[in-house]
Amino acid sequence: MENLSAKKIFLIVLAILLVIIFGRFVSNLFFPEAGINLQKGALVKLQPESSLQQQFTATREGLAKVEFLLRTPGIAFEKNDRVEMQLTDGTCQRPLQQGTLEKSFLASDNLYEFDFEKISDSKDKTFCLIATFKPNKASAKAIQFFTISEAADQPLSLRPVYENQNVFQNLNELNQRISQYKPWFLKHYLLWFVTIGFVVLSIAVVALLILL
Repeated sequence: MENLSAKKIFLIVLAILLVIIFGRFVSNLFFPEAGINLQKGALVKLQPESSLQQQFTATREGLAKVEFLLRTPGIAFEKNDRVEMQLTDGTCQRPLQQGTLEKSFLASDNLYEFDFEKISDSKDKTFCLIATFKPNKASAKAIQFFTISEAADQPLSLRPVYENQNVFQNLNELNQRISQYKPWFLKHYLLWFVTIGFVVLSIAVVALLILL
């Protein structure tokens, strides 16, 4: 009886871990704008207590974040430095969203992102980003953003990132993007069949090992 209880506990723990892993996975399903590769062009300095702004146009609905390339070491978060971000309308006057610039979940040394509440009706609208550097010490050095070319007066190297209306649409787009780089037998519905089958079989094998 004790062994059976222990097995049940293991199965419950396994189920909880799977739910957490899947939830974490779907919560990080965002899609950078296709066709934009972040480039390391010339550098633009953002001095302490100073601001810079950049306009861009969203090409689809569901704008949820914007990615930037900063020169290493980027922002010294351990010193409580921060870059305050504001998303406004195209005139750079009416605030829509605000937050801070954070290191990307992808853990790249250069990649930072401004994450905000999804804007469902963003397609073909022009937005303005305003970044303000708020260092912990007045003696802090300027942080440096890359532009898209070797000319310092060019736009910042940034990339809009989007999220669909629901989890199923996110998973479907992920499937479509993965299918572009796979052979015919791993595309679309076949890819779903292989992926789901692999996950189900893996869970079944682990559950059988626990029960037996």
